[in-house]
Amino acid sequence: MTICALAALTLVLALPTGWCLGYRTRRQTATVAEHAARPPGPHAGALADELALAWHQLTTACCLTSWETHGAQHDPDHCTRKDQTT
Repeated sequence: MTICALAALTLVLALPTGWCLGYRTRRQTATVAEHAARPPGPHAGALADELALAWHQLTTACCLTSWETHGAQHDPDHCTRKDQTT
């Protein structure tokens, strides 16, 4: 191979390699910045568990009014517990 062919091959292989390394660095920097900008709070797993429990409570409630008032009131038209009054 000639020197020109080797130089061209080196350039062709170096450009994607350099771009990939630069992309990786930019991606890591963006990830660190994103994590730093997030407010402290519950993790996604804990939030999903809490939502699942809330949906379960809502589906097992006798009526929406009962669920909203934590069992203090009931909607006589839609409540499955007919013995309860508001």
